[in-house]
Amino acid sequence: MSQQATTYGSVKNITSSPIVYQISKDWQGAVGSGDLKSYPVQIQPSATGTFEHVGNENGSQAAVVYSVTNSAGKAYDVLLAWFNQPNSPNKAYTLIDEAGSFTTDRWPGVFNTLINSSKKSTSTVGGCTSEVEIADGNFPKFSATISSA
Repeated sequence: MSQQATTYGSVKNITSSPIVYQISKDWQGAVGSGDLKSYPVQIQPSATGTFEHVGNENGSQAAVVYSVTNSAGKAYDVLLAWFNQPNSPNKAYTLIDEAGSFTTDRWPGVFNTLINSSKKSTSTVGGCTSEVEIADGNFPKFSATISSA
């Protein structure tokens, strides 16, 4: 029997306004069940949203995008991605870009960058910063923090 993988995600909002779910992409696996059956739709300032991404025989590999607004009122999209494949090093990747820029044609490039990344990644644009990190193992914690100056 194949070994499964599950990623336990948390997204902390350290901004002065809510961050809002925009889109997600599953390469392997899907968002879990029960209370964690979807990505948090909105995460309030100083709050943390959690999710569970249940992998298949090829692992838990996905991305989720949230919108964030900087102190000047400009909106950006924040990509949070992870690669959790059994018997392979886990990877994490984040990127902040213009609002609405993570369209379906960008997913192949995002995946290529993700699989060539490391366990930690940081992106800063327009006064907004995103930091992600994934632990080792088949059932790791994936932690993301989104902040603004």
